[in-house]
Amino acid sequence: MDVLDLIKTVITSVTSVVVALIAAGYFQKYKKQQTEKQSKTKLVQQIQKDELIHFSLREIRRKYNVDRVYIIQYHNGGQFYTDSSMQKASITYERCSDGLERLSEKYQNILVSNFTWYNSKLLKGETFFNDVDEDVDDITMKSLFRSYGTSSHCGLPIYDRDKHLVAVLGFDWVFSEIDEHMLVDNQFSDEIKESMVQDANSLKTYLI
Repeated sequence: MDVLDLIKTVITSVTSVVVALIAAGYFQKYKKQQTEKQSKTKLVQQIQKDELIHFSLREIRRKYNVDRVYIIQYHNGGQFYTDSSMQKASITYERCSDGLERLSEKYQNILVSNFTWYNSKLLKGETFFNDVDEDVDDITMKSLFRSYGTSSHCGLPIYDRDKHLVAVLGFDWVFSEIDEHMLVDNQFSDEIKESMVQDANSLKTYLI
């Protein structure tokens, strides 16, 4: 190989390396831009979803003249020494009457095992308590409701497509009284129960 061919070979090799480096740099830059774009898209989608949920809860609160309406979501929260998953729950969304203490600021990462009685009733569709003092026979739950001034409570389960319990739509009456048209023989009417079930199901789209 003469000197000219050698120079051509060197130039070609260097050019290839430069092009490869430029291409690699461009690819990394493009990949970063796409990642940032996807991140922004997800953030925007999350904000839109949160706005829809809060709007829905506001309308639900007005519909039933309830002082507090909220969503409890179930989630994993670490592991025990046995490697079994900790099942926890947190209040993720809440709308309250003015002057009422927000539960979402306190109820985060709560062990589900602390509410076995309530969850059992929930799965049976039996969490409609017009009078907490009379209708709740679990001392722990009754004390909990009393500590926040809750006189009446309803809880509606929210299931995913595979029928797994993923959330609860909760209603608490504290300052306000339940409208008489919602009650039959001092208990929530079947019509109101069905209406609440529909409201819970309408939130499923945003939560799953």
